[in-house]
Amino acid sequence: MFTYRLRHPDGTSADPPTITLAVPNMRVGDTIPLRQGETLHVVGLVAGDEPTLIVELASSPTDAA
Repeated sequence: MFTYRLRHPDGTSADPPTITLAVPNMRVGDTIPLRQGETLHVVGLVAGDEPTLIVELASSPTDAA
């Protein structure tokens, strides 16, 4: 298993701040499905001792207004 830190393009921590995946080679353009219909879109990578994925929220749940 591989643990990645998750950050937004502005440098703030994403929610969740880390994720553990079976995939060791995440790439720009990959998506990470989360809870309740949310999906993170990988827009950048930072290699190093603490690999970091730069992510944006690709979709979010609709409001039940």
